[in-house]
Amino acid sequence: MSDEPLVVVQPPDRRGLREVLVRGETAGRVWSERELHRLLGESGLREPDIEWRGAGADVWPDRRTQRFATGAVLVAGLLGCAALLIGIGQVDALASPNFAGRVTGMLFMAAGGVQAIAAVAALDHMGKRGWPYSGGVLLVAVVIALAANSLFLLLWFQERELATPLFPAFAALWLWSLWAAWLLFRQKVWKDIPHPKGFAIGFLVTTSLTAANLAHTTWFQPSTAPVTVESSAKFGKAYVQGDDIYLPVTLTVKNTGKTPTYILGSVFWVMGERFRPSRPDWLERGWEWDLEAGKDVDIYTDTPVRTLVRTGEILGAGGYVNPGREFSQQKLIRLPRSAPFDALSTDTKILTLRKDQARIPFGLHLNGFSWGSVDEVRTCREPPCPSVVSYAGEIEHGSNVINATREQRFLLSSWTMAADGNDADISAGVRPYRRVVAVDSEGESLSSYGIEKIKGGGDVILFRSLTDGPARTGTE
Repeated sequence: MSDEPLVVVQPPDRRGLREVLVRGETAGRVWSERELHRLLGESGLREPDIEWRGAGADVWPDRRTQRFATGAVLVAGLLGCAALLIGIGQVDALASPNFAGRVTGMLFMAAGGVQAIAAVAALDHMGKRGWPYSGGVLLVAVVIALAANSLFLLLWFQERELATPLFPAFAALWLWSLWAAWLLFRQKVWKDIPHPKGFAIGFLVTTSLTAANLAHTTWFQPSTAPVTVESSAKFGKAYVQGDDIYLPVTLTVKNTGKTPTYILGSVFWVMGERFRPSRPDWLERGWEWDLEAGKDVDIYTDTPVRTLVRTGEILGAGGYVNPGREFSQQKLIRLPRSAPFDALSTDTKILTLRKDQARIPFGLHLNGFSWGSVDEVRTCREPPCPSVVSYAGEIEHGSNVINATREQRFLLSSWTMAADGNDADISAGVRPYRRVVAVDSEGESLSSYGIEKIKGGGDVILFRSLTDGPARTGTE
């Protein structure tokens, strides 16, 4: 007959659990004497003789309240990270205009799913650890949380805007992830992970894929796929009727690239030019004066006197042009035959925003006029002041990770007429508040949003060709 006792209770481990052997086989692990009697009752043993090894019946080192509190904080932090990562990732996963952005969004959502699974695993890990992978899943989730919230803080630190809505969330979760990482490091959970090498390799591959997709979407793709939107203005065939000349101008905007592009502003000019002979002293230092002023060196002609004949917008602010699409319209200009011009010239300029780098979710709306009563538009302080028409709307970065670490941004697009009426221009500004400034409004770098001002093609025609002889186009 064997001398092995019927019931053996092993010494408590580092967490206070004591293993119970019944007839030499493990029956379970218990935190307290009450759990021990319940376990024995389930095994059909009511009052057996018990051999206590390493510690007596009065030694139960489990700190139940502390264990429950620690588990509750772990679960709360994991669920908070899950909500944050899924909330940020789903915007890109569903609405990103490029494949890499959608993949990045789905990876953030998958990371949030890992946090949710780890919240369930945390209950097992802080309990009796019946699932051998609970510690590994919890460790992966905490490392992901620490990396993600560190990324959010790093991006936030570039602007340091305390009014960022999600800043309290990822700042608190970053502190929580530090605490959770310290807790798991102290518990040495990696020792309990089956096949730790394969587990680590899988985690590193997934993490590297997420980082590569984020970098590709945010930095690499915008730099390798430039915007190629062209604008042009061409004179057509003029018609003379009595003392008036009617001259058509064809205005075109075309996207010849592969990137969908917003048009934040577009302007065309038709200028009348009158040439003047060079000054008598030009040969002495005239060419130096011209070079210093950034002008062409012209031996026989001084800088022409230019007069604005017609200007306006080509496309309304906030429209967009998809790849391969073209927008065209004609303007008819009326001029008197007696106009004092030697030539007519036309030029265009457009302000673009690439849709894969930023979004205007609700479009641009008329913001006001510099000469009106709308106080969102600030006029210049010292006259003569230009006339400004402005459009405003919310703008979002193409990566929702960037949006989550910034205050809400507003875009202002302005069409400006010079005070003397002889020049017009377009400009844009991005600021983190609604009351944007119309003049000199470039509050932050526009390149991070893919905003670019592009000068288009123009045309020139001799004015005499319109009044003397048959009418001709500018390309004839």
